[in-house]
Amino acid sequence: MSFQPIASPKTDAHNPVVEITQSLPNKRGTRKILKSVLALLLILVITTLLLGAKAKADLIAQYPPLGQMVDVGGYRLHINCQGTGSPTVIMEAGLGEPSLNWALVQPKVSTTTRVCVYDRAGLGWSDKSPKPRTANIMIEELHTLLKNASIEGPYVMVGHSTGGMLVRFYAHTYPTEVVGMVLVDSQHEEQFERLAPTIQQSLKAMFAQSNQTLPLYRILINSGISVLVPAVAALADNPKLPSPARETFTALAISDPKFIEAQAAEQDAIFDSLEVVRAAHITTLGNIPLVVLYRGIDDDPTPSLTPEENKQRWLSLQTELAALSPQGKLVLADKSGHHIQLDQPDLVIDAIEQVLAATHT
Repeated sequence: MSFQPIASPKTDAHNPVVEITQSLPNKRGTRKILKSVLALLLILVITTLLLGAKAKADLIAQYPPLGQMVDVGGYRLHINCQGTGSPTVIMEAGLGEPSLNWALVQPKVSTTTRVCVYDRAGLGWSDKSPKPRTANIMIEELHTLLKNASIEGPYVMVGHSTGGMLVRFYAHTYPTEVVGMVLVDSQHEEQFERLAPTIQQSLKAMFAQSNQTLPLYRILINSGISVLVPAVAALADNPKLPSPARETFTALAISDPKFIEAQAAEQDAIFDSLEVVRAAHITTLGNIPLVVLYRGIDDDPTPSLTPEENKQRWLSLQTELAALSPQGKLVLADKSGHHIQLDQPDLVIDAIEQVLAATHT
C-alpha cells in the first residue's frame, strides 16, 4: 500500500485559511489604533473641560456684581442703585435682556436722584428662579426685591420693550407706589392679538425657532469652549453698549448657561405674559406724568406687513399707551431703532427728568 503525499496549502489569495490568517494582524492593529484615538479624544475632552472650568471661573471673578444680591425667597436677584434722592427711578429691561442695557442712561440720571437697575431671574448676575417666567411672577419678584433691599417708594418706573409692559402691570398692581413712568418703545399687550391669526402663528413659530440653538449653546458654555474660543464669545457681543458694560455683558453670557436659559424661558412664556396683562384690563395709570418714546427706524418688522403698515400699527399702539394718563406725552425717537436707550440715550434721560420734575410740582 502506498501513501500519497499530502498537498501543501495553496498560497492562492482566494484560500480562506490564508485570508483569515493574514487579516488577524490587521484587525488587531486597527483595534490598537482605535483605542489610541479614543484615549487621545478622552484626554482632549478632559483637558478642555478642566481648562474651560478654570477660564470660566477666572472670567466670572473679573466681573463681580456691580450692586447687591438680594434674597427673594430662596434665590437672589441682582440690583444696582446709584445716586440719592426721591422719587427713586426703577428701570426694567426688555425681553431676555440684562440691566447693563441701561449703561448709557443710569449714570446721568443718578446725578438727579436715586436710580436702580436690576436683573430679572437668570439674567445678568441674578440667580435662576424655579418659577415660570410670566409677567405676574416677574413683577412679584421685583416687588419682593425692592422690599427686601429696603428700597422704598415712591417710584418712577422706566421700562423698555417687554419691560414697558411689566412696569405698567406693576403700576396697575401697586398703584400707590408709582408716581411717574417712562415707556421706551414699549410692548403693548395686544400688539399680537390684533394681527391676523396666520401672522400670529408665524410670530409664535419665530419665537420657537429662536430657541432651537439653546442645546448647542448650553454645551459650548458648560464645556468652557465659549470662553476658550474667541469666535464663540463674539456671538454674545452687544456692540451698542459702552465699555466696560459691553465686555461685562459678554463675560456673563458665555460663563454660565443660566443667562441664555433665562432668555429662552422668557421668550417661551411671552404669549402667556401677554395674556396675563390683557386679563388685567389696564385702561388707566391714573393722573401721573407719563412719557412714551417710540422708534423712528423700523428695525423690528412684522411678518406679512409692509414697513409702512408696521410703522402705522406701532404708532397706533404707542398712542394708546400715551393715553393711559391725562399727562401722557408721545415722543418720536427719529434716529432710533427698538433700543432707544442705546441709540438716543439723551432722549430717555430727558424724558425721565421731565417726569421727575413733574412729580415735584
